[in-house]
Amino acid sequence: MPAPGGPDAVDAHRAYTTMIEAARPFRAGTRFRALPDVRFLVDGGRIRAPGDLLPGPDDTSAEQYGARLDEELEGRGHLLLVEQPLVLDPVLWAQVRSLVTPLWERAGYPVLPVVTELALGEGITENDAPAHEPLHSTLLWVLHGTVTAVPRDARAGGALTAGPGDLLHRPAGRPHRLSFGSRTLALRLRVARDPRLLTAAVKDAVAGLVQERRGRDDVPYLALPPDEIPGAPVVPELARTAEEMRETTEAPGLDRVLGTAWARRVSAAGLEPAPDARPSVRLSPDDRLRPASAVVRMPLDEGDTWLWAVGGHAFSVRGALGERVVARLRRGDTPTVRQLCTVAGPGREAAVTALLEKLYTLRGVQLDGREDTA
Repeated sequence: MPAPGGPDAVDAHRAYTTMIEAARPFRAGTRFRALPDVRFLVDGGRIRAPGDLLPGPDDTSAEQYGARLDEELEGRGHLLLVEQPLVLDPVLWAQVRSLVTPLWERAGYPVLPVVTELALGEGITENDAPAHEPLHSTLLWVLHGTVTAVPRDARAGGALTAGPGDLLHRPAGRPHRLSFGSRTLALRLRVARDPRLLTAAVKDAVAGLVQERRGRDDVPYLALPPDEIPGAPVVPELARTAEEMRETTEAPGLDRVLGTAWARRVSAAGLEPAPDARPSVRLSPDDRLRPASAVVRMPLDEGDTWLWAVGGHAFSVRGALGERVVARLRRGDTPTVRQLCTVAGPGREAAVTALLEKLYTLRGVQLDGREDTA
């Protein structure tokens, strides 16, 4: 099916240059537990340390890079995969967020983070995950070239080929083989579907809260057998941790942590990690602003404190002042900072300006007439 936003919703050249930046440290050797992660596949397997087979500064276009690999690999099929590349380029991240937001608005926002991947391939078939591991549904946008999806189960239908601007959807538990045509660049999103991933996410949140309570105490050594009342063995440190976990799951703080994570995730359209905030600016009264991304708001307590989430980041706002400022920004014109301060009434200029500067650092607003390049 055609992708939402049209074939140019994501800048293919920008995606390629982001892959070059992600590959730069991997050209020197293999890295572990690093994001973005880079993998290089050829027919028959993966090259663990591809070195100069990865794109570098002299490979100024995907076409030039592909031609170089054709010569060095003597026509052998190859596939470059970069996981979580969007964190390197806030503009590309925003383009992908704009691409997927209409889908989430129709189908619902993902509860867990979406894994993004850029794939640059040529004449190679990639086998997807085994059928007994239905962890994710997959969305694949073809930016250049062609991708053919072949179901591993013949009863699931025939092959389907997608070209530039097309979207392929593979539901969880229906593995396909993906064949990459000539000079193919694609964006792939993996959306969590397996309930075990929900359990892991809540476990991590609970563990973080327990660690905050306990501090940085080292795990002790204990005598064997431990001193105890006759009966089942009890290790005091483990028992205390179990009690702290029980108290944490019953306290309202866990709901707040999970709710904050959800608000941040919605504001990022599930694309995590989000890029870092950009450097702050000092806004002048005559600066004109336009909204650049949605602001997600949810109450923090019974009072007048609200959680705001913008571009994958969250902060708190007191009162209704911010609501009036955002409503004014949504009118469709480009108000000045002075006009936005007027919305809040006399004496609130400093508070409104500080809020607008915060929104700017998180890419919630943009200075009119200035291209958003960072």
